[in-house]
Amino acid sequence: MKRRDFIALSGVGVGSSLFAYPTIDSLFKNRIKWEKTGANGLFHQVSCDTIPLVGSKQLGLLNANIRISDSGHRTTLNPENDRVRLKSLKLNLAHRLKTSGLFGEDVLEATLSIENQSHDAVFTDVAFTTAAQPSTKVDKQKIYIPISATALNKDPRHAEFGSGDFLQECEQKIGEGSFSCHYLEPMASSPNERKTKALLLAPVIHIENDSSKWKVALFTPSDQPYRFGTIKDGEKKIGWEARRAIEIKANQKLELKCYLHCHKGEADTAWKAFHKLAHTDELKPIGWLNDVKVHYYDFLSSAKGQYGLRGDGYEADISYFRDFQIGLATQHGYYPYIGDFLDPNRKDWLAMQGDAAGPAHMSIQKMKDRISATRKAGSRAAVYMHTVLFDEGSPLFSSLQDSILIDPKGEKKGFKWVGPDTAKQNWWMSFAAANWRNHLLKQVEYIMEILDPDAIVFDETFVCLGYDHHSDRKGPLSTYSIPLFKEIRNLIRSFGEDKALITSDCGGSNMVMWADADGGDHSYPQLLGNPLYREKPIRYKAALGQKPWVPCSWHFLKMWDEQIDLAKKTGSAIGVSNGWIEFNGLHGLDEETRGKLIKDINGLY
Repeated sequence: MKRRDFIALSGVGVGSSLFAYPTIDSLFKNRIKWEKTGANGLFHQVSCDTIPLVGSKQLGLLNANIRISDSGHRTTLNPENDRVRLKSLKLNLAHRLKTSGLFGEDVLEATLSIENQSHDAVFTDVAFTTAAQPSTKVDKQKIYIPISATALNKDPRHAEFGSGDFLQECEQKIGEGSFSCHYLEPMASSPNERKTKALLLAPVIHIENDSSKWKVALFTPSDQPYRFGTIKDGEKKIGWEARRAIEIKANQKLELKCYLHCHKGEADTAWKAFHKLAHTDELKPIGWLNDVKVHYYDFLSSAKGQYGLRGDGYEADISYFRDFQIGLATQHGYYPYIGDFLDPNRKDWLAMQGDAAGPAHMSIQKMKDRISATRKAGSRAAVYMHTVLFDEGSPLFSSLQDSILIDPKGEKKGFKWVGPDTAKQNWWMSFAAANWRNHLLKQVEYIMEILDPDAIVFDETFVCLGYDHHSDRKGPLSTYSIPLFKEIRNLIRSFGEDKALITSDCGGSNMVMWADADGGDHSYPQLLGNPLYREKPIRYKAALGQKPWVPCSWHFLKMWDEQIDLAKKTGSAIGVSNGWIEFNGLHGLDEETRGKLIKDINGLY
């Protein structure tokens, strides 16, 4: 199947209008039956093919529990008790049936409305609970969850989450045992928990059982942290909960939502329902990203290979862009100091100051010329930025020192990257620091105003999850990074409706939800080379949804077969590169190799 056909067919999932289907009611009438009692509209049971799935009245179909943290006062909202007052909190639980797109009303949405009628903030612990199980044979219960790919490479940058002990396989046999996992940082939902066994790429628990064709999924909104775990009622019957700690500010009104989905598909069926119902994408998709077949990445390479003076490799490769069907070309390594990328008052500068062959001369005009030549070659042009790396050689460093991330020992956190683009020492900056967030926004503005690229690619966005231990901003980073990426995307889009923000999650996080595509460098043996990374349903699709996947690949020759395999399975683009790890680029390939690669690309597209 051609990649374009794959992408077209993959869109048939949720909400598609590409094909006409028989009347849904005629095909699926009574297959899923939701039951309620009383006049409050709350449901207490669901039956699939006439078989009831809820075996515990206490845990219910989709109930809510809330506890005030300091006093311990608590209550439960359920079909018999949908409106409650708990101290200063006015509570209401509502149910609403929804559709994921194909099977009628197959999703139950629970909305917990909370109003704090006090002049003081109230700290609470809130949980949605369900006893819905695909089968009464709970001892055969298993789940399929989209576990962060940092489990595969045991990335030390997520060591505070316990990445060295992360579960690797998305399918986990649970039976009647206990299990818990977290969406976003563990501490964000559970203040007393720092680590987890499974960091989720999307807040979706997919419950399966070999004794039934039916599946049950529990999911929550994309921008809220939750701890998912097994629970038991007074009779030891098994259920699941989605739990989080949350501060209800004085006189605040808010709504929390949770969803229960019944279906017969695989886990990616539930992921599609999640993206339709629990994730809000505020901006329209950008069409040209779906046409990117190959993504070229240049680390300010040399036309003379690994040991040549950098700065002319991009120009040597451009003449091959059409042959390789390059749809996007990204400039990396162009800056004088990483983190200090562009300044309108700095017309030219020395880049790659740590390279053994000597620094390369760069200028605003040279970057503009490259973008122009890229477009003439039929490609789109992107410019690289990093999320948190900052070289202390920058003259801006002194004013941003307090934005450095603080580690658990109370020390400033360095970033271990030392490459040819390193002038002095690199530091790990914090999204929790307003000055750093403002700096990144200003850098985005400079790049878009001065260079007018088609996209900005942010590197290593998996570090958008983490903790800062600074005394004035202690806590999880996603509280700041998610709103920041929404703001960056809006800023980029303000320069044109077809201007894109591209993340680099590398399967480790889900920041792509607030971007237009992902272009992460995952071409390493521990990630793309690990069969679990490419095992269907592919875990990163839980975060990616229908957005384009246009990976970078510094190991583009070494990992060629794995790239082709992923492209066939997902419709992802292929990555090629120059200037790091492999130094041939496109122009330096021998005729036989170049011909094979082009043939493989043509076979996909």
